[in-house]
Amino acid sequence: MNQAALAARGKSDMVSLPIDELQVGAICRFPLEDDNGLLLLGAGTAITADLIRGLQDREIAELAVRADEVETLRRQSDGTAGARRGPPKSSRSASQKFQAEHPSKWSKGVPLKQNLVDRHDEPYNNSRREVLRSHVKLARDQFEKIGIELADSKLKTIEALSDLSAAFATAILDDHDQTIADVVAAEPSMSFTDRSVKLGVLGMAIGTEMGLDGPSILEIGTAGLLHDIGLRTMDPALTVTGRGPLDDEEMWQYRKHPMVSSLCLQETSRISRAVLSTIEQVHEQYDGSGYPFGIVGKRVNLYARILNVADTYLRLTLGTSFRQALVPHDALGLMLHLAQHQVFDPEVIRAFLRVESLFPLGSRVKLEDEVIACVIRRPRSGYAYPVLQTSDGTRIDLQNQTEAMLQPIADPQCNQTRLPQNMMQDLRWSPADELVFE
Repeated sequence: MNQAALAARGKSDMVSLPIDELQVGAICRFPLEDDNGLLLLGAGTAITADLIRGLQDREIAELAVRADEVETLRRQSDGTAGARRGPPKSSRSASQKFQAEHPSKWSKGVPLKQNLVDRHDEPYNNSRREVLRSHVKLARDQFEKIGIELADSKLKTIEALSDLSAAFATAILDDHDQTIADVVAAEPSMSFTDRSVKLGVLGMAIGTEMGLDGPSILEIGTAGLLHDIGLRTMDPALTVTGRGPLDDEEMWQYRKHPMVSSLCLQETSRISRAVLSTIEQVHEQYDGSGYPFGIVGKRVNLYARILNVADTYLRLTLGTSFRQALVPHDALGLMLHLAQHQVFDPEVIRAFLRVESLFPLGSRVKLEDEVIACVIRRPRSGYAYPVLQTSDGTRIDLQNQTEAMLQPIADPQCNQTRLPQNMMQDLRWSPADELVFE
């Protein structure tokens, strides 16, 4: 009996459904898992041919499905069978075997980075994009439930969000660049939930680049998802859409939210002290200018130093009612400038630069021939020559065209602006005082 069947046998309401029996066009009413219990598809995901092929390419043969979902999801017999790209591979590399493991089995002390799949020469995968979108949707659903539980003072577990951290961490391993581009890239607006998802994913990518192990990466992701949860219990006026900067009294209240977030979670099950400490310290700065305690240097725990860098980037690339968003390239440039003044941990900044490159994933650039393209892959080496894709699908690897001139450009849909070089030199911007509103 295969693993999926064994897993389903342990749950009276779960059965095994082969991938090639999925009905194209069906909608998942509930999350779907693989035979290790790892989230693959969120509730509300539409089954497409690309999605099925993507699961088959990852050698996922069966899903654990609720019994009352089978008839909805199973393809009706019509004499045709779901086409596979080819027979399953007879052997797997060590990296592929690692990919098949549930993140709860990832070993301590083993850098997650060594298991990244190299997809530098591949285009983005549409089925992977749909899976990522389903994860984000599931996060929204879970945060809505958490908001209700917080209002009733009944928050008992964050297991679903821990599972989401595992799902996103697995996505990073499967395709780092597409995951960062699809999940973290700038958007016209950002809810608390969307921003928390972006923070968790970008934090996990930075931690992976720094050589941290799997359990550490999962804790970073969970802390990123939960870091602002306390704001949901505080005065809504502190985060009302479209308002101006906070006054001194409001700022004093706002700066309490890391401790409020930690207090909201201390009674929940399966949350580590490391995650709680990280939530308390996300807004601490390496130079001591942060809050709520003004901790300096490496007295701030490593997870928090990582998430602080990710948080600053997200703040800069999202505009407010009183400031336009910065073009990602300029946001990164400003952060490198601030790093010279010890605002951030230098080691974390270096890893962040390797994660995004000088032209961050998902951002727009213009070449010297006026062609506009999107950054889809990091350079294999260095920081300056990423892989681009034009609107007609043409791939441009700038490592083969190092003489090409690139210019970052603003995305009008995201209310972006360029940051003049002379302004960058004069700016003394404190990430701890810059606020992001929904």
